[in-house]
Amino acid sequence: MLNSNIQNQLVNNPLSYRSILTLPKNARFGLEIELENVNYDLISRYVRNQFGQHWYVKDDRSLMKDKNAEIVTPVLYNEKKTWILLKKLAQMIKKLSPTFDNCSFQVNFDGSLLPTSEDRITFLKLYAYYEDIIYRFSKGENANYRESLDMYASPIILALKDVLNFDEPDKEFILERFSNNKRYGIIFKNKSKDLIEFRTPNGTYNPILWQNYITLFYYLIEAITKRKYDLQELNEYISSYSKINILESYELSREEKALKLSKQIFSKQLDKTSFLHQYIGSNK
Repeated sequence: MLNSNIQNQLVNNPLSYRSILTLPKNARFGLEIELENVNYDLISRYVRNQFGQHWYVKDDRSLMKDKNAEIVTPVLYNEKKTWILLKKLAQMIKKLSPTFDNCSFQVNFDGSLLPTSEDRITFLKLYAYYEDIIYRFSKGENANYRESLDMYASPIILALKDVLNFDEPDKEFILERFSNNKRYGIIFKNKSKDLIEFRTPNGTYNPILWQNYITLFYYLIEAITKRKYDLQELNEYISSYSKINILESYELSREEKALKLSKQIFSKQLDKTSFLHQYIGSNK
């Protein structure tokens, strides 16, 4: 249970769409927004006409056949015009009344943010440590996780435990499991570009949630380069993890652990408040 001071902060600071985030202005990211029960040709024409040739729409074979679309943005930066465009896009999507039964919201960051194999493995450990918090936070407006989650955004905790050798880690062997593999909620893509891709459990057209996802994932990466972690704590947690019904466990609210994460990676109070708002479900 969060203390009364934090609860009052949440009450007095409702979630809202921001004109700009706290990320550095030179932070590069791209989005992939999956939709179902939509007219592909209609969305494709709209995106091309309203946003230009660098934004595009593609078909996704993991979604509902002949009734899906995946909107792919160009490289974006944390500047006001980005958030104006994304709000406009969200409003357009909402009017189409899509469904998200098999959909994800995906955020890609420049792989250079984690330049070494050691950084990437440590990042996987940090992600796994907080994966229960991340998944509950990332459910969007839905009460349940999508059915195809295990195939396209599966938790990594047991897979990471399976490949880790805590005495003599084989870095390339570990990273191979999570490279170009769309099964997991976090992957490294290196076929054409070096990217870090986050794949949320559920999709959404809510632009406030888009901003919260981008903020959380960016600062989770930054926590590695700024050494905001206890490696021994991460190793002990992963090596001792034994739960079988992972998603069922991830449904449980762990407010104290969520508060710990917010204090660990965020320096701005607004980021902490927005994260906790979404985690405890005030947006649902």
